[in-house]
Amino acid sequence: MCGIIGAIAGGDVQPLLLQGLAHMEYRGYDSAGICVRQGQRFACRKQTGKLNNLTRSLEQSALPGSIGIGHTRWATHGAPTRDNAHPHLGDTAAVVHNGIIENHEILHKRLSEAGVHFGSQTDSEVIPWLMSSHMRTLSAAEAWRAMLRELEGAYAIVAMLSEDEPRLWFARRGSPLLLGRRGDAVYAASDALALAGLADEVMYLEEGDAGVIGLEGCEVWNLEGEPMQRQWQAMPSTVGGADKGGFAYFMEKEIFEQPRVVGDILQAYVEDGAIRFPEVPFMTEARWPARIVMVACGTSYHAALTARYWLERFLQISVEVDVASEYRYRNPVIGPDTWLITLSQSGETADTLEALRLFKRQTPDNRTLALCNVPHASLPRESDGWIDLHAGPEIGVASTKAYTAQLTVLALLALKMAYESGRMSDAELQDHLAHLRAVVPAMGRLLEQADQVEALVGMFATAHGALFLGRGPCFPLALEGALKLKEISYLHAEGYAAGEMKHGPIALIDNTLPVVVLAMQQYHLQKVLSNLREVQARGARVIMLTDLPKQAWSEDVDAVIGLPEGDYFSTPLLAAIPLQLLAYYVARAKGTDVDQPRNLAKSVTVE
Repeated sequence: MCGIIGAIAGGDVQPLLLQGLAHMEYRGYDSAGICVRQGQRFACRKQTGKLNNLTRSLEQSALPGSIGIGHTRWATHGAPTRDNAHPHLGDTAAVVHNGIIENHEILHKRLSEAGVHFGSQTDSEVIPWLMSSHMRTLSAAEAWRAMLRELEGAYAIVAMLSEDEPRLWFARRGSPLLLGRRGDAVYAASDALALAGLADEVMYLEEGDAGVIGLEGCEVWNLEGEPMQRQWQAMPSTVGGADKGGFAYFMEKEIFEQPRVVGDILQAYVEDGAIRFPEVPFMTEARWPARIVMVACGTSYHAALTARYWLERFLQISVEVDVASEYRYRNPVIGPDTWLITLSQSGETADTLEALRLFKRQTPDNRTLALCNVPHASLPRESDGWIDLHAGPEIGVASTKAYTAQLTVLALLALKMAYESGRMSDAELQDHLAHLRAVVPAMGRLLEQADQVEALVGMFATAHGALFLGRGPCFPLALEGALKLKEISYLHAEGYAAGEMKHGPIALIDNTLPVVVLAMQQYHLQKVLSNLREVQARGARVIMLTDLPKQAWSEDVDAVIGLPEGDYFSTPLLAAIPLQLLAYYVARAKGTDVDQPRNLAKSVTVE
């Protein structure tokens, strides 16, 4: 992985390929390349590092051609070198690939014994050579299907052939891919954002689709060659070019967009004091599950952990939360009358998608619900119902506004289920909704005081790590605060349940360790304050996040960040703001790449 673009046009496609790759820079990558066909030969250019390295090379010596493919690579097999960068070439095929070919070693050995000399360490290079070998005896379409049937693993593939009319060959299994068109140009891409400004219609490919597209039309079929009907539709209005809007980084902009996001969610789903989710038809059945399973990865997993506290407390049913990659492989016992709730910003997270598919295979009568920020992604399309996060495109790799959007939607979901099951009165519901509405201006006030958080950066200048402590719904918030700091500042950090601190992590504490303590009135405040004293007694440098009134703040801690007082649902939304700002300012002070931190990808479409 990470970003694929293919184009056929009436003129040169080089600028179109570069524009598409530029729109996918937010996904994270370590090298980039393009290949165009010139007559019956391929002309390829690849560079390590950022896309501007490739752009400068092409400015010195362009690659004209009316058909081409491009790729930004996030290294899986083989180091981030020019040889390992995509596209990869065979005798008669040029290919870009996202995913992992699990049987590549077997194919590599077979092809090597047949005389193929590989130029990279990647799993992807077997694809063009395998295609080239089938082309010796089969037609292009037959060779494409025969090649795909030999591949095991996950892939999104776009290819062009040297001895062919101008056409792009494509296939999708376990990794996203879509087609686009406008006027005299057609495209294939792994992300709708790649086609912003290039296409006005898109076709979303389904799992197992393969085919070919050219200026004369498009064919989609399965691996047996049976035609599949897929519809062209208008490019989503939410897809457009992204800019920083005067902020230094996309992450900073997205942190400051959060009051608007929360307000948009409340406006979309709350009307006259009632909560409605129009894209979840089975909620009208007035039948609630006996058990809920939630699966997600990374930041989305932390949002799910928070919702477990809300759902179990107010709904009084069992809620299980799993990391998607573990859920897939532990042979889970699901049982009847269970809902699966999946969370993913992109809707293409490979492990989460496979967890959904496992759940549906084992218990087809159970319900599945997706929380996703991309309406046409795989996760919502494969689920029984879905809830739009209304966060808009999130460009920064480290999730901020999508996280608070997930928390807001999950709070509304818990409130709706608690009220409609009779476990919450209307007065209680309206009180909680009032607190959620109050989050919007309260977030704004916190952002106006961002300089108070920036002033704490010095405490992390020589730190060997950081510790985040919380109880109740602030425990997963501690996990999220630590994750944000790790992701973008590269400083080791750990989030812990405050009551677990004495069972190991207290050994880390010395007078250079910053400890962020989330001390909220809603969540076992006195016990958290006792934990604060325990780390203080061992010399830790304590930053206290609290919604206590100022006169009740501890005077002997190193720093205090004051929060507006919320309720059981709104408090994590408010506390997320200073934690995100802290990570952001520490990363800026350390000079790291805030928007595209090393080794990370925005959408993890491989295991």
